Amino acid sequence: MSVEERKSRRGEGRERAGALRRLCFLASVLPLLFSAPALAQPRVVELINADSVSAQTVGEEPVRRLLGNVVLRQDTTTLWADRATQYLARGEVVLEDAVRIVTGRDTLTAHRVTYDSNTKEAVARGDVRIADGETVLLAPSARYLTDAEQSFFQEGGRLLHDGAVLTAPSGSYDARRKLAVLQGPVELRDSTAVLTSESGTYDTEAERAEFAGNVRLRQRGVYVEADSLTHFRETERSVARGRVVLERLGSAEDDPDAPPDSTRRTLLFGARAAHDERARTSRVEGEAGHDPLLVQLRTDSLGVTDTTLVRARRLDAVQRDSLGDAVTEVVAVGAVRMAQPRFAAVADSALFRRTEPDSADAPVLDRLDLYGVARPSVWADEAQIVGDTLVAYAVGEALDRMEVLGRAFAAQLDTTLGRVRQIQGRRMVARFERDSLRLLAVAPNAEAIYFRATDDGLLDGADRLTADSLAFLFRDGDLREIRGVRGIEGIAYGPQIVPEPFRLSNYVYTPEAKPTRALLLPPDGWEAAWLAAHPGTLAPLSIQEALAPPAVPEPPSDGAPPDG
Repeated sequence: MSVEERKSRRGEGRERAGALRRLCFLASVLPLLFSAPALAQPRVVELINADSVSAQTVGEEPVRRLLGNVVLRQDTTTLWADRATQYLARGEVVLEDAVRIVTGRDTLTAHRVTYDSNTKEAVARGDVRIADGETVLLAPSARYLTDAEQSFFQEGGRLLHDGAVLTAPSGSYDARRKLAVLQGPVELRDSTAVLTSESGTYDTEAERAEFAGNVRLRQRGVYVEADSLTHFRETERSVARGRVVLERLGSAEDDPDAPPDSTRRTLLFGARAAHDERARTSRVEGEAGHDPLLVQLRTDSLGVTDTTLVRARRLDAVQRDSLGDAVTEVVAVGAVRMAQPRFAAVADSALFRRTEPDSADAPVLDRLDLYGVARPSVWADEAQIVGDTLVAYAVGEALDRMEVLGRAFAAQLDTTLGRVRQIQGRRMVARFERDSLRLLAVAPNAEAIYFRATDDGLLDGADRLTADSLAFLFRDGDLREIRGVRGIEGIAYGPQIVPEPFRLSNYVYTPEAKPTRALLLPPDGWEAAWLAAHPGTLAPLSIQEALAPPAVPEPPSDGAPPDG
């Protein structure tokens, strides 16, 4: 080989070595400019675009700084920002200004985001907004898991979904499960309702809220308190549990923030309540040994509050409009007990209907239907009226009349003699004036027993009458006249031969079974405590009267103890 050939080969070798050195240099620099080495950074964040790129080493960690129209990508997650800093060894990216992250259906925007490519977790601050197309989370800061599509916030947040706004100090939202978990105080607000509690969950797909701890629901003319509550926004139905208080105003308001109409209201207390706002129905049930309670109030123009108390195994209330009049109906089922200031009743089931005319000059009309295998009883003006079916009517706040169908019987204690007057027949009509009994009329197959007294108030005898129809006429609660029509027959007994006991076949006189306001609303019960804590619900006089100890009835002295 000639000298020239040897020189030529040595030059080619030097060129190849230089090219190799240049390749090695590029191999060491390019990872700093575009990506970390595969062995050091398995979760690669790919640089798609940047107006300028600079690389440096901070300590022993390679750092890349990106400015202007920054676009990065990792798998299906794309990140945008005005500027970013990549810490390549730890796999962390800090994005600043106009940050936007898109993964799947979710989009996150914020002022600043720290993104961990190993866990695919983004920690965002400054006007954070995370949206999945249907639900939006707004918060000052949040943590977002791109793979799981889960968001977490600890410094307060708002969740927006289909017209509803949920707010809470902390919580999370799972976009895949469509579920928000919130720690309180929590509030859900939409165009028809405001719901608050200590904690809760919200299913955005079913539009169902599960709230617990001091739950409060305001929905048009309805207010609910409960230990826990399930609320369905789409159907406007709610199920409350625990110590439930459901208050319905006399007339529903479109504005949930409108001041309550304290002159007409219905309160339901129980262990479980189901409320349907669209149907305007409510059902309340109690628990073992403690039946639900209804408190119905109406305050007149003089400020006097009439209070109706009802306990039963179950209470159903509905409010509707009929030809412009507001109608409230309450169905009580199972061991019904009712008390008003001058009226009380027991039955197996009852239907109470209150009609409030559209005209302010027209009186309120009440109707009460009582049913039961065990014959229902009504106590009014010291008289007890019993039958297979009883229907009572009231005009304004005064009892007007009562119709009794099937085995009608009425008894009243003769306070002078301590004996029980009685009248019975197939049907009966009782008429009242200013809540005072004025007439008891029965037909057909009418029978009556009444007692005569001497001027000294001693027993002077007794009479038993039969007729096609009979009537007792009262004045100021005392029997003043007896009238009979057709087929009148009678037997008079002297004071020495009055039968003991002297009773008609349908005899029922049980004053000790008369429900009282204090028995229906015991002063040591939680319902009384709630009412006492809400003085705007009952007038002070009504509260005192409701909590007064029950009166002890005096037993009749017709010669035998009372029975049914």
